[in-house]
Amino acid sequence: MFMRLFNTILVLLLLVVGGCTSTEANKQHDAMYTFADLQQVNSIDNFRMDGWESVDRYSIIVNVRPKQHYLLILNSGLNDLKFAQGLAISSTMGKVEAGFDSVSTVQDPMLKSQIKRIYKLEDKQQKNEIKAKIEAFADK
Repeated sequence: MFMRLFNTILVLLLLVVGGCTSTEANKQHDAMYTFADLQQVNSIDNFRMDGWESVDRYSIIVNVRPKQHYLLILNSGLNDLKFAQGLAISSTMGKVEAGFDSVSTVQDPMLKSQIKRIYKLEDKQQKNEIKAKIEAFADK
């Protein structure tokens, strides 16, 4: 009986420690994809995608009008995003909302990732800077 109780306590302790480690890793990952220097928006109104490019498996940049770009941060990574030939972004009446809409590739439309955050990029220079920043920590 004592061994059974000891094993139960040991398993619970391992679960708690594992949960804390997982939570800390999630916090670090979330911090990497938070950009205080960018304008965060809740939605993109009148959404019509003119083009897109993947930055890594957790982020994409979409062009909605000439010279208007948004950075989308995804909740979970899409492994085939870098090699995708097409992208599908859900929307409701032309509006894409963080925390509500999702992204998938045309190769695997059933595998979706919810949009966690949306940042408006001011110009091509800011777009290139953010892209380089994400690629730098994605390579680590």
